[in-house]
Formats: sequence, C-alpha cells, structure tokens
Amino acid sequence: MKEQKTGMVILLNVIGIFLYTVGMRSFAAPAKIAPGGASGIAILVNYVTGFPIGVFCTLFSLPLLAIVWKKKIFKPVFVWKAVCSILLLSLMTDLLEPILPHYQGNPLLAALFAGAFLGVGQGMVYLGTSDTGGITLIGLILQRKFPQLHVGTVSSGINCIIVLASGIVYRNIESILYAIVTVYVAGLFMNKLISSANAKGLIIVMSECTDRIRCIFLEEKEGITILKGEGGYTSETQRVIMGAADKADCARIQRRIQREDPKALIIVSEASNVSGKRFGQMI
Repeated sequence: MKEQKTGMVILLNVIGIFLYTVGMRSFAAPAKIAPGGASGIAILVNYVTGFPIGVFCTLFSLPLLAIVWKKKIFKPVFVWKAVCSILLLSLMTDLLEPILPHYQGNPLLAALFAGAFLGVGQGMVYLGTSDTGGITLIGLILQRKFPQLHVGTVSSGINCIIVLASGIVYRNIESILYAIVTVYVAGLFMNKLISSANAKGLIIVMSECTDRIRCIFLEEKEGITILKGEGGYTSETQRVIMGAADKADCARIQRRIQREDPKALIIVSEASNVSGKRFGQMI
C-alpha cells in the first residue's frame, strides 16, 4: 500500500472512529447487541457493572499493543498510531454518549445499521493504517502473514465466540442472533470498503517500443514482468509487458503509454485479488 499524507491518515482515522462510535453508542448498546471485539466485551461489562465503555476498551487494548511493541510484530509508527486511535475511540465513546441519539426501534434495523457503521468505521481506520485495538489486532497480525486473508473475515470468526457470551449476559437468545447479524454486516462492509479502496488493475501492453514503455512503469514505481509472446498471424516473437497498479494509477499510465506509442495495444482489466510484494498488506 502506498504511503499516505499525514492529513489523509488523520482524516480517515477521525471519521472512521466517529462512525464506529455511532454504531456502538447509537445502535448496538441501546439494542443490547454485543458486536464482538473489545467493544462487544465493553458493552457487556457496561451493562452488568456500569463501567465506562471507552475506558474499558483502552484498558483492554493497550496491554495487547504493548505485546505487539515488545515482540516487534509491527513498526513502531503503527503502534503509536494505534495508541492514538484507541485513545480517541475511548474519548469519543464516553464523551459523545450524552449527545448521540439512541435508537430504540426495531432490533433488526439496529443490528443492520450498527454493522454498517462499525464496518465502515473500522475499514476507514484500517485505510488510515491504524487500528481500533482489541480483537481486530489478531486479524491484522494474520493478514500480515497471509495477505490473501481478509481482516474482516478473520475478525468476524473470532468475534462470533464473544457474541455467544452475550446470550448469557442478556439472557436472551435474540441478542445472540442480532449480534451475529451485526458482526456479519460489519465484516461485509469492511471488506467491501477495503477491497474498493485497494482495487488493482492488471495492465498488459504489446508495443514495438517495449523499452520506452518499460521506462514508464519504472518511473511510476510499478512492478512489471516482461513476457515472450508470439503473434497469432505473423508468428513473430514479441515482448509483452504485464504489470499491476492501483486503479487510480492505471488511467495515468495508459495515457502515458499512448503518448509514447499511439499504436500500442493496451489491455486494462480489474484484478480481483493481488497479493505478494507490496500488494495485499494494509500496513
């Protein structure tokens, strides 16, 4: 993933954490839904003891981040950004609680909207190369080692275990069912957001100016592979350039290639799954 500007990182984290807070405070907690993760445990603890949700999330996540720091699983800059995100989540969760509206209507709608807000919020924080802490750190750790895994899918699987505990606390099986809906929807929204933001394009170029086209990819700092092809009609040997790039960069690269060689055959297609090298990792 390419480096982002500091302003964009801050914006993604602030908006993402706010949306996450809305999902938790306005929909999940009032409907007695524990959506897994540290926040889900915090909601259950708050229901039983009244302990502040935001404070609990901080106390739960910071020791886990300390382990991440000690074992050097991630770079220090990521750990510090995660600490800032966790503290901001704690502050928003507790300070905005009297201000945010509390939905008291249909529990199914509450579950759906809670999942949407939580999923989009978490997804934006991940795109800001940070984390809200808690159980989701496990998803990030696994995703770092296995780039083909989706963070949302891994987190959803772990969170389902926590969701089952909500039935015991609330003594209502419907709370479990609504929580499962919330976790599932959150995973869908998070995966969709991250996949869309990190969408890649596969570029295949056939040109008589292979060396000049190759230089364009190198100037754009995109990796390429040069294949040996053969013309179907002429049987002439020709080099074929294949590369993967962010979808936002594909149009610019295509225009540069066309200016360099107007006769070049350019094929750009969507790559649904690109992993390895610099692709497929959030951090």
